[in-house]
Amino acid sequence: MKPGVFLCCCGDNISSKIDLDKLKRSVCEDVQFIDEATYLCSNEGMEHIVTKIKSEKPGGIVIAACSPKMHEKRFRSCAERANMNQYLVDVANIREQCAWVSKDPDPTVKAIDIVNSSINAVKNSVGLAKIQIPVIKSALVVGGGISGITAALSLAKQGIHVHLVEKSASIGGNMVKIGKVFSADTLSEECAMCSLGPLISEVGENHNIDVISMAEVSGVSGHMGNFSVTLQTDPKMIDGDRCTSCGRCAEICSINVPDEFNFNLTLRNAAYKPFAGALPSSFSIDPDACIKCGKCVEACPVDAINLESKTKNIVLEVGAIVLATGYTELNPEQMEEFGYKRIQGVITQMELARLLAVNGPTSGKLISPLTGKKPRNIVMIQCVGSRDRKQGSIPQCSTICCMTALKHANYIVNHNKGTDIYICYTDMRTPGTYENYYFETQKKGEKSLRFIRGKVAQVKKVNNDALVARVEDTLGGGVTDIEADMIVLSSALMPSDTIAGVQEATGVGLTNEKFVKEKNSKMDPTQTTVPGIFVSGTAKGAMDITETINMSRSAASRVSEMLTQEFIEVEPNFAVLDQDRCNQCLSCLEQCPAKAIYLDKMVEVDPVACTGCGYCVSLCETKALSLPLYSDQVIQARIDGALKMGNRSILTFLDEKIAYVAADNMGSNRLNYPTDVRIIKVPSILRLEVKHLLYGFKKGAKGIFLGDGTANASDETMDEMLTKKVQELMQGASEEGIDPSRIYFYPAYLPHYKGLADKLKEFSKILEKIE
Repeated sequence: MKPGVFLCCCGDNISSKIDLDKLKRSVCEDVQFIDEATYLCSNEGMEHIVTKIKSEKPGGIVIAACSPKMHEKRFRSCAERANMNQYLVDVANIREQCAWVSKDPDPTVKAIDIVNSSINAVKNSVGLAKIQIPVIKSALVVGGGISGITAALSLAKQGIHVHLVEKSASIGGNMVKIGKVFSADTLSEECAMCSLGPLISEVGENHNIDVISMAEVSGVSGHMGNFSVTLQTDPKMIDGDRCTSCGRCAEICSINVPDEFNFNLTLRNAAYKPFAGALPSSFSIDPDACIKCGKCVEACPVDAINLESKTKNIVLEVGAIVLATGYTELNPEQMEEFGYKRIQGVITQMELARLLAVNGPTSGKLISPLTGKKPRNIVMIQCVGSRDRKQGSIPQCSTICCMTALKHANYIVNHNKGTDIYICYTDMRTPGTYENYYFETQKKGEKSLRFIRGKVAQVKKVNNDALVARVEDTLGGGVTDIEADMIVLSSALMPSDTIAGVQEATGVGLTNEKFVKEKNSKMDPTQTTVPGIFVSGTAKGAMDITETINMSRSAASRVSEMLTQEFIEVEPNFAVLDQDRCNQCLSCLEQCPAKAIYLDKMVEVDPVACTGCGYCVSLCETKALSLPLYSDQVIQARIDGALKMGNRSILTFLDEKIAYVAADNMGSNRLNYPTDVRIIKVPSILRLEVKHLLYGFKKGAKGIFLGDGTANASDETMDEMLTKKVQELMQGASEEGIDPSRIYFYPAYLPHYKGLADKLKEFSKILEKIE
């Protein structure tokens, strides 16, 4: 059955440039009907389309109008209302890519080719349907710091069951250790635990939150809406349900190990509770430290201890995952110039935070590890391991280090009279309202708090109770030696040490610094490179507590949007696998840029994760994989239609998300480019094969232009794949006798549509010389 064609005048945007009568005469033999309307996108126009389809019952429809990026979904809905499969609708772009192209003496010629290409595509298309994936209405939050706690509470309050997984014995993360937080509103330091404690209690009281401590993610399978997650737990030697937190196990335990809660500044027992107010509230036994002497077993009044407890695997079924794995402070031990771990009295800001905390090793008293007394002079060294491109450092600013130094300096000056502080900085960075806090701190005056712009070259010990920091004052003070009895390093914020395991289990992308990468930090924040897995807080990168909370609520909102649906609908633009043809070569699995192909006894395609780029289809030697919306038949049909009238044209394959939109922008801005350009939209040039190019040349194309900008919205892997694909296409065509200079590749940029027009002109000139 032939398709029907609807022509839109778009007021006179199209009809004033294109001879619609000539267009009708040129395509009438191949269609069931041709209809014309002033505005097809209007309500009247839409109703007319529905009525016409119902009465004529064509085998599909072509809408010759504006760009499909404008109203394609609305036109498809019209087909659905008229009981026609919506994927038998094709939009011929005769406005942006034809009528609006400047200096085209006869745009009707191009319009005929564009419409013919769409007609042929519809004739070779098949009806498709969206698939519905049931949603599991529970979520996994990985990490129990302020970010994970915020996300878990937000989701739980919306009726979503949350599994909150924490690698240590209690939730709380880094915030529970820092003692004080700074407030830009009150220009003061506030108790961190006073803010976090109630939230920890709220987690424990919420029946929608299941806290799983001493556990890590070891495996993830499935897809958005339906993940199967395997957790590996440490041996839990104390039964949390039986434990009454009496503490007798800790009292009798004689094994002492460094206490990570105090950053190893003190010791704890192998049987321990991380801190007062911990959740879970039960005591724990460190399986790596316990010698299994059995004393705790005898002392426990409720028989809650089993020293033979083993590692366990727990399998959870969830609909979404939030990664809130937090950060760790860079270990500056490798930076020998600072003497960390070699020179007593050199500590980090996090260690200083524990010293100043009332529940810390000195009960909040400021004592130098060098002298055992209150320090007279403290030197704080900024940007240790950050804003540095040396190996082991990160090139970015760690965001909070300046404010942390100011917080501690301000608190020390206010509560420890007689202690002078020097802050050696590269640049003091206090964004937004934090500038007010910086200003107030500066008011402490030159007497007790001094700022020196310059890098510290060396820290050395000069006698038993004195250190010297040598710094070059870049504001004209020259090289200065500052005597101190405490040196505090503002170390960079690094990804959690669990991130490698999380990445291996989930497949999420990471940045060069190993933080979790967002798919698009501007337009799709919190969404990782894996659909259904989100990131929040410092797992994404350095940020302060306020920003962490905001991002965590944003991630929770995204999860809620997804899990409050009964089903997730997926457009049929994913690869389809014919198991009978598949020879299990696994080439597609290894090469898929979206990691959407996996092995589960047989090769499977995850329709949610699949981006529809088509690369696997072009790789498959047995033709077991297909992309129905861009099948070989459809691609060749479009080529046939575009070259049907015998015009020697430049076939221009453009990826649908970047390059094709850039071509629309060329028209919207009334740019001119060669009149013989015939654009064919593809998901990516990764979908193309040598046979498609050869078919185009056989049908009369004088050159083939390949435009793809997906690498500019992705990572280096995509860039490498595109480069490899172009080389394969050129080599394959060359082996068949095609001059490689007749093929041109341009990595398109969406905002640089002028660049696309220039490259089309440049290619046209190359072809003129060849011709």
